[in-house]
Amino acid sequence: MNNIHLKNSSDTDENHAKPFVLLFFIQRQLFKDAFEYVEPLGLMALAAFIGDNGFEPGVFTGTSVDAMELFESESARRRISAAGFYCDFENVSLVESFSARIAAKFSVPVIVGGPQAQALDKDFFLRSKALAAASGEGEQTLLELLEFIIHKKGALKTIKGITFIDESGALVSTGEREPIQDLDSLAHQKQSHSLTGQKSNISILSGRGCPFRCAFCFMGGSAKKVRLRSVKNVMAEIRKNFDENPKIKYVWFADDTFTLSRERLEEFCDELSDLRRERDFVWFCEAHPGLIAKWPEIIRRMVDSGLARMQIGIETGSARLIELYRKQTDLAEIEKVVCACRDAGLAQLCGNIIIGGAYETAETLDETWSFIDRLLCSAPGMLDISFTLFTPYPGAAITEHPDEFGIEIADRAGVTSTGDFPVSRTKELDIYDISSARFKFAKKLVGRMKELLEEGRVSHELIMSHYRLSQQYNISSVWHRAVYSKNHFLDRTCSLLTGSSAEKMGALEGSQINDWRPLRVFSLCNAVAWREMVPEISRYVLSPLEYQLILHCSGKLKFGEILDRVYPMFTKFFDAFDDFKSKASEVLSDFDKKNWIVFTKY
Repeated sequence: MNNIHLKNSSDTDENHAKPFVLLFFIQRQLFKDAFEYVEPLGLMALAAFIGDNGFEPGVFTGTSVDAMELFESESARRRISAAGFYCDFENVSLVESFSARIAAKFSVPVIVGGPQAQALDKDFFLRSKALAAASGEGEQTLLELLEFIIHKKGALKTIKGITFIDESGALVSTGEREPIQDLDSLAHQKQSHSLTGQKSNISILSGRGCPFRCAFCFMGGSAKKVRLRSVKNVMAEIRKNFDENPKIKYVWFADDTFTLSRERLEEFCDELSDLRRERDFVWFCEAHPGLIAKWPEIIRRMVDSGLARMQIGIETGSARLIELYRKQTDLAEIEKVVCACRDAGLAQLCGNIIIGGAYETAETLDETWSFIDRLLCSAPGMLDISFTLFTPYPGAAITEHPDEFGIEIADRAGVTSTGDFPVSRTKELDIYDISSARFKFAKKLVGRMKELLEEGRVSHELIMSHYRLSQQYNISSVWHRAVYSKNHFLDRTCSLLTGSSAEKMGALEGSQINDWRPLRVFSLCNAVAWREMVPEISRYVLSPLEYQLILHCSGKLKFGEILDRVYPMFTKFFDAFDDFKSKASEVLSDFDKKNWIVFTKY
């Protein structure tokens, strides 16, 4: 094995390198996905654990092309002792082919884990050449596998929580491994383990397990007893990673347990508030609407401590289906939470809708759209809605017993889909009906959001909060991407207000406006259309005074200087300069409302 420099070598000789293990989460090079945004928590946790137990880990997230380039470059400069792959429903075929290639080309043992691991069959192992698949919590399992692979300790059949093909060619499962009880005893993730560079966010698990048993969810089928980390331990991990990576601006609490206890949540709010006095960051969490509906007043405290975005599972607008999904909540509680988030001043609340789930019909789809529309109108500009198709996650109740939920799974392996096409049908809706429904829902959603914006239902303050979150913390929203940014005048105005010292006219008091410079946010050549020598902007016909004022809003003249230049052109229409100034101010106020201008100091 090649010698490499170790930063921390208290348990090994500095001239003897630790075995190097690569852990991957890869996807095909199709479109930007979540893996490009956050590190996979499971891999970072595994890396921390094996890093504290005699191995040198590296975690890579990205496309298969980049992953292969990394593997080839790393293998050229040092020995790779083993490789691990996170395997989910979307990337299982890619993991299979990638694993086979590196096993054949580099003779590197491969271990597979993740939510799909428990569903891998004998054919997968034969084709992928993977040594074993680890199910459940993988820290101790991975460590024992590495000890077996590298140090020849033990035997595969004695390692709990794995599946493998034995010497006789039989597929062997060693049974479940007991979940880890003391989560505070685990090592904290380290930024240095990531091979994809420093990101502006960090994902955190404050606990493991899930008390809910949603019929469509992987966790619902495999959930273990809930185990919570202490708030002190979680905050220590956050502080440690802030110190390692000062770029972090967004803390992502990704577990289903974060809002289980009101007292614990209040303690987190206090600690996060204290930390925000030292660091500039905001945070995200998952929340169960059935819990938050019991104490909605906590949302204000969460927002005050830096909560910028929260996610809840809506799933459907059908009262019957939400009961079938075993959500342990109802439509009234969901609506209550949405309104409470609005009243608390939350910037972004996202909710997911399943299209083509249990007993889906044209009628349930209509119910769902009506519910979405009601929620959007209750919280315009705040509520993000995303649409997903039913996915047959291994172990989920619907996957294991589809007949009980009125579903037929047509493509259980998902070879026809990357999450963009249905793999199941219901008794009333075929695959193409479900695909069409998702397309129509997405189109109707954006159309309705644009209507709410045009009707003036979205406040300027809320719009600006989305721009600030995007620019300062790299947090995007459907409203920002699909609505605000598509409105050229609004997008340019908000971008200038966020990224510079520009102000809206209403923010300038009294005579202060005379020393500020009106600046149009568009190019006149591109925005002004001339019809029979009459200027128009977006079909709005400009009067001669309006045209001269927008012409002079170049940012080069102060408001008072514009008045002095334009007034002589219109003296015959006004009794006095003050009358002209009043009218000009009214016109610029209208420009301001149309998002045509901002005001700059210099």
